[in-house]
This record gives sequence, structure tokens and C-alpha cells, in this order.
Amino acid sequence: MKNCVEVDQPEQTRQHYFDFLRVFAAFAVMILHVSAENWYTADVCSLEWGVMNFYDSLVRWAVPVFVMISGALFLSRDITLKKIVSKYIFRIFTAFLFWSFIYAFAYYAKHRNVMGAIAFFVKGSYHLWFLFMITGLYLIIPFVKKIAESASLTKYFLLLAFISAFLIPEFVQIISLFSEKYGLFAENVFNKFSLNFVTGFTSYFLLGYLLSKVYISRNAERLIYTAGIIGFILTILMSLCASRFKGEPFMGFYDYYNVNVLCEGIAVFVFFKAKFNRSVKIIRLLSQYSFGAYLVHVAVIMLLLRLGLNSLTFNPIISIPVISVIVFVISFSISAVLNNIPVLKRYIV
Repeated sequence: MKNCVEVDQPEQTRQHYFDFLRVFAAFAVMILHVSAENWYTADVCSLEWGVMNFYDSLVRWAVPVFVMISGALFLSRDITLKKIVSKYIFRIFTAFLFWSFIYAFAYYAKHRNVMGAIAFFVKGSYHLWFLFMITGLYLIIPFVKKIAESASLTKYFLLLAFISAFLIPEFVQIISLFSEKYGLFAENVFNKFSLNFVTGFTSYFLLGYLLSKVYISRNAERLIYTAGIIGFILTILMSLCASRFKGEPFMGFYDYYNVNVLCEGIAVFVFFKAKFNRSVKIIRLLSQYSFGAYLVHVAVIMLLLRLGLNSLTFNPIISIPVISVIVFVISFSISAVLNNIPVLKRYIV
């Protein structure tokens, strides 16, 4: 998302696959949010819920890929903390104020609750959590960059992160499905190590930088794609089985800190790097509008809901992709208009 996860790329060294990734990741987020509209209320044993789970599982890579793009761009260049704060974080701050006000006003118009609207404004709409998270990552760039400068430290950090932030927590989660007692015991034992330094989205931030720099052989590519496909399948099946086992929607295996989602993200990133590193004018243009499209797309989904169009309006096998395309077109169109107004382009999109 331009202006949020992108540092300006000099034309002679521009990596065009980032533009493709940005556009497709933005569309993936829209699919995710459209498929999630009735995910919490539908019967987990129904075909409709199974279809929603399929689409939701298929696009869990979107946010990790956005973070990986950001890490690849920011960690590969020398940017002062002053510039990070004054240019990038300030723009995120002004964008949040504007869009959070828009969504809070919509909340007030629907509920007529002043205090609720104020609380909604402070917290932000559900998709604006990304702005808080990416701001936190920007603030620690000077530290992460020191790690990125050493190949051995980078690999060591990512190894620790894989074990402590992905592998063990998912293993604990699986145990908890069958026994909360033993799951809690395992979690308490693991937490004694306090490996907080390598948890969170920092791992994706650093991983994006590493993947953008290293040469990946054809054999390694195939292994990564195989792991990615397995990750997709496991996300679908584990979420389905866990939800039916519990008798209610279970989103634990959707979490961005799951091995299956990690494999999805790596596979998508590597695929676009290998196959789409060329300049395409329309993709480059859409890439510039992706941040604004992300910010406005939830408002578009809300409007369509008011008009009676949602994932269960007709067969979700068709409705989810169709509505997602509609949301994509409208959101990017609005963003294009806003990006052509200089003041708005500078501060809110």
C-alpha cells in the first residue's frame, strides 16, 4: 500500500513485482473481508460456511505480504529516523485521523451514540489496526536494520522467530483444541522463555527483506510452492475440522503467526518475484492507489450491505468473488480520485 508500506524506489532499481504484490494483496484483503461478513453467524456444518472458509483461507497471506514488501523496501535503504517519523508515520497519523472520523461518523449515523462514536474513532474501524501495527514496525526500523546488515543474524533471528512465534504456538493451539488444561500448561511452560523480541510482525518485516535479496534456485522455488500449497490446504482443512469439532467458527488457524499461513505468504512473495518482475503501466498505477483503496474498501462493503448485497445474497461460490471485484473497482476508483487531489494525496491516501 503506497505511502504506508512503500518507501520511494529509484526508477533504475525499481522492483516491479512489488507493484503486482501490492495490487493483488489489496484484492485479497477485500476477498477476506467480504467472505468474513457472515462467517461468524453461519452454521459451520453448512455448505455456505465451508465456501466462506475456503475463500478466507485462500487469502490469509495478504497482510503478511504487505509487511514483507515494507520490510524489503525500508531495510534495503538508508532512511533516517527523522524522515521515518516526519514523512511516513506522520502520513499514517493524518490518514488515520481522517478515515477513523469517517467511520466513526458512519457509526454515529447508525447508532446515534456519541460516546460510542468517540470510542470508535479512537480505536478505529477493524481494518485500521494495520496502521497501528505498521507504525510500530517503522519505529523499530533502526534496530531491525542492524540485524538485516548481518546475514547470519538475520537467519538466526528468523530461525528463533519460526520456532517461538510460529511452530510452538501452533502446536500449543492444537493441544488446546483437545485439552484446554494441557494446552494452558504447555503455553505457560513456553512463556517462561520470554522470547518476545522475535515475536510479532517483525519476522515478516525481516523475512521480506531477506527474500528480496537472496537468489532462489528452481529447486528451492518448487519446494516453496509445494509448502505454500500445503499451507493453503491445511488452513482450509484445519479451520474446517476445528470449527466443526468445537461446534462454532474457530479462527485460530487463520492467525498470521501460524506455520501454514507463513508458508502461504512466502510462496506468494516468491512466486511474484520470480514471475512478475516487469513493468506494466496499469499495475503500477493501481499500486499507487492501493493504500487509499485499502482505507476506503470497508466503507464500500458497508454501503453494499445497506443495499442488500452480501456473501449470502446468492450462492457464495459466486457472490464472494463477484462482490469482491465490485468492491475492488469502486475502492480503487475512489482512491484514484483522491490521489488526484494534491492535499488529499499527501495526507490521507
